[in-house]
Amino acid sequence: MLFALVFLAFGAPTPPADRSQAEHLRLSGELDQLSQRQFWSGVNRKFAELEKLGVDLTYDDLLHGAHSARALGDMSAAYSRLKRAARLDGTKEVMDWLYAIDMHYGSVELLRNPKKGDVLSAAEMPFDPDQRAAVELAVATVADTGSYMGMLPRGSYTFAGQEFTVQPGIGLRIEVSPKMKKTQGIVVNVQTTPTWGAGGATTGTPPDEAPKP
Repeated sequence: MLFALVFLAFGAPTPPADRSQAEHLRLSGELDQLSQRQFWSGVNRKFAELEKLGVDLTYDDLLHGAHSARALGDMSAAYSRLKRAARLDGTKEVMDWLYAIDMHYGSVELLRNPKKGDVLSAAEMPFDPDQRAAVELAVATVADTGSYMGMLPRGSYTFAGQEFTVQPGIGLRIEVSPKMKKTQGIVVNVQTTPTWGAGGATTGTPPDEAPKP
């Protein structure tokens, strides 16, 4: 009888799934509010909290996350979130955005081992604010860690004395040897890998993400 009274007084414990869904609703609401204010660093933090919940994110969650990643220069994260949103709802907005990234960005992996601060520079900074943010993020990351993995806009760059060109649809990997510091172009390994089109933007479209005609 005592147990029954306690149960009635405090109620049954909330199942973990219900708690996760309630937290999802709360965070989604905060995500939307921060997005309306264009407080993108806050949006990105809330998005990370949402992902930790392990629940299925909504189309709006993913779109907010893509906007925040783009504003912060992380175009690789924006692209990943857009692809997830496209699986839920392949809207024209999302498909056009994916296509635009495919047409203007390439994937890069810049490595220096052991990790050490070094220099990444662009031959010419883009005028487009999203592309400029992507370059600035990469430059700052290389200066802090000596490496960078993500997307850069089409163009010419220099990493640790090695010049390279980013092309849409091509993945580029550059590994720099610390044992050859006095040699310009201290490259141990340079690899190019077709991502969605071996010849870049003019020869193909992403097989899974291409917009419908």
